[in-house]
Amino acid sequence: MNNIIKDTIEYLRDYYLDWNDYIERFSFPRMDYYFLLINISSFYKMIDKSFYYLDKYNENNDFLYLVYVLIFMPKKITFTNNIYNNFKIIRESLNYNSLVLEKYKEYQETN
Repeated sequence: MNNIIKDTIEYLRDYYLDWNDYIERFSFPRMDYYFLLINISSFYKMIDKSFYYLDKYNENNDFLYLVYVLIFMPKKITFTNNIYNNFKIIRESLNYNSLVLEKYKEYQETN
């Protein structure tokens, strides 16, 4: 199971890195692409945290760490032909990322 989760996280990391590289090739990218590009660090943070807790899980075999891995694993954004819908999809993912990262920060400050 750990390999499946690790492969999924690596896939998401590569997926967003590929999108990042693809979008940066444009002089003037589509608005939805640009919106993802300027906010892509949020996805990278989530992926980093997923890797971090997967390592913790492998060290301690504590189920709670596995839950954290899954919470931090970002959603894969799949673009459509509709720019408005793409904005909505990105915004929903960013809202989730923001909420999780904010709660994580609050948790870190209290512990």
